[in-house]
Amino acid sequence: MPEIDEKTIQLILKKYVPKRYLNQREACIYAGTSPKTMNAWIKRGLKQIVLDDESNPKYDVRDIDAFMEEHKIGIGKHH
Repeated sequence: MPEIDEKTIQLILKKYVPKRYLNQREACIYAGTSPKTMNAWIKRGLKQIVLDDESNPKYDVRDIDAFMEEHKIGIGKHH
């Protein structure tokens, strides 16, 4: 595999824009979970963005982060 020089890396990063809104596949990768688990999270309150009846839902990374933060537990704490 050829090495990438610093100039090329900087050019790539300059044009990189992180996505805030993800499809379900991307959201699963982001959260490190499966579609089945993602669907369970939706039932437990994870928000989706649904623009119309024909569009696939989108997920805001901020909502995923907030949902996961809300469901953190410490040792010895349970809901």
